[in-house]
Amino acid sequence: QLVVIDISEDNTNPLILVNPKIVEKYGIQKHEEGCLSVPGIYASVKRAERDKVNYQNVVGENQQLEAEGVLAVCIQHELDHLKGMVFLDHLSTLKKKLAMKKLAKATP
Repeated sequence: QLVVIDISEDNTNPLILVNPKIVEKYGIQKHEEGCLSVPGIYASVKRAERDKVNYQNVVGENQQLEAEGVLAVCIQHELDHLKGMVFLDHLSTLKKKLAMKKLAKATP
C-alpha cells in the first residue's frame, strides 16, 4: 500500500508512506474536507488532531511520523482510501444522503 501526500506551498515536498499504519491518535478536530472521489462535495469531518504513523520509506526502512493539524487529517483521509472509504463515510446517515443527492445532481 502506498500513500503520497504533498501539502507544501509549491507541491515539491511529497511525503511517501509505504504500508502506513496509524498506531496512535490524540485529540479531536473538525476539518472541512473534500475529495476528488466526490467532486464538488465538502463537509466538516471529525478526525484525530494528531496521529502517530508507522511506515516504510521508498527504500524499505521502517519509519515513524507524528503528524498534527492538516497533515494528520490528510494522512487519516488517505489511509481511509486504502480501506475503501471516503470522507462521506464519517458523516451521519442524513448528511451522507444529502451529499450523495448533491453529487447525483451535479453528475451528468
